[in-house]
Amino acid sequence: MRKIELAGLVLLGILFFVFPLPGTISLRDLLLVLVIGVFGYLAWRRGWPGGELRELLVPAVLLATLTAWMVFVALFVSPETAWSLDEITSQWLRGLLALLAGALVSLSFRSNAAAIRWSLATLVVALLVHVIYVDLEGVYLWASGQSFERLSGLAGGPDKSNYMTNMLFCFCFAELVYRSVHRRKALPLGNILLTGTLVAAFISVFLERMRNGIIVLALVMLAAGLLYLFGQRTRIRKTTLAAGVAALFIVSLGGLGVAATIKPVATSFKDLLTSVSIAWDTKHYTAWRDDKQSAPKLPDGKTIDTSVYQRLAWFKEGLLLVGDHPLGLGFGRNAFGHGLKAKYGQGAGHSHSGLLDMTIGLGIPGALLWSGFFASLATVAWRRCRAGDKGARVGAVMEPGMRNYAAVLLFLLVLDYGLRMVLDSVVRDHMLQQFMLLAALAAVMMATAGPATEKSPA
Repeated sequence: MRKIELAGLVLLGILFFVFPLPGTISLRDLLLVLVIGVFGYLAWRRGWPGGELRELLVPAVLLATLTAWMVFVALFVSPETAWSLDEITSQWLRGLLALLAGALVSLSFRSNAAAIRWSLATLVVALLVHVIYVDLEGVYLWASGQSFERLSGLAGGPDKSNYMTNMLFCFCFAELVYRSVHRRKALPLGNILLTGTLVAAFISVFLERMRNGIIVLALVMLAAGLLYLFGQRTRIRKTTLAAGVAALFIVSLGGLGVAATIKPVATSFKDLLTSVSIAWDTKHYTAWRDDKQSAPKLPDGKTIDTSVYQRLAWFKEGLLLVGDHPLGLGFGRNAFGHGLKAKYGQGAGHSHSGLLDMTIGLGIPGALLWSGFFASLATVAWRRCRAGDKGARVGAVMEPGMRNYAAVLLFLLVLDYGLRMVLDSVVRDHMLQQFMLLAALAAVMMATAGPATEKSPA
């Protein structure tokens, strides 16, 4: 590997490590520009890949159309044009630059399996450092007798730390699927190191205790298991396949059950129904728009679960804002808060659902374009999982090759982020940039990477 390529990987690893660190926006921007510069030069030296990227045409067109729609809404629809344009510049433009960076990394290393594997390993190491820090923090607090509820690690919040942990799971699950089906490896990790990485990630999930993160993780595990069974379907009996699918669903339900034990919503089904009805009555109970008000109480005097109450109330009010402004209020992290301010004279922040935030900001057309972008990426990844590498026989199942690993990784990343943005406000800040970088890297790798991979050790 040449020095400039090695320097690019070092910059990429530092960037991905720095992304979630609080107070590092300027450093992130500098590193992002340097990564684009280095890998842009390497991609230019290697030349344009020709027609290999045509399978990514639909996602690219949808993303370009969404960007144009953002600008249109900001200029001609939004009551706060200056605010929306500033958000597009500070948020969306950074996301597009991160997407460009990821694409350039894959374009620079296409057909070079060793370089591709080390670029993936660089990202895994950056994520693993965050996970290990959380684990060590938990060990330290436990050994010193200190109590704790949710650990944040270096990321500034347990939700952001858990976001990193789940991304690491996507890399590991894709690797497990690939090794199990093909007896080859994409990541330059032995089986022992891969197992240790998974153990560290599961410990981190336990220490972060993020209910939404565990729900998403359970569903990503289910998807990875189904991809494995799909890849093995020509080798195993139908009864074994059915039993495997059933086992996966049971394990996933177990994960959802674990999530339900973290801050239970209610002690009984009756309390649950009462909590939902109170949260939905946003006119009578107004604590959802004023943090200074105390949360409502259940009829028996118990305080309602604040998180559930607020999320349901915000969801309802968010839908009402979409109904009032079907073309959107203007793209922005806090479009929900701006809408509440205009409607009620008070309100701030986001709706705790990235998809709802996007719909409030860009209206129904924007939500359809954004959802279409995700659906098109997932569809392309699924087709690659089925069709295998270029030159493989039509209809082949999970043919070996780096393109196939990238397809599995892309599918899991899109599923992870797509589910997470329904439950959390992640279409913002470094979380958006990290997803865009990884999605572009995996998508372009899937379209252009060479087929050679190293066999997995026995």
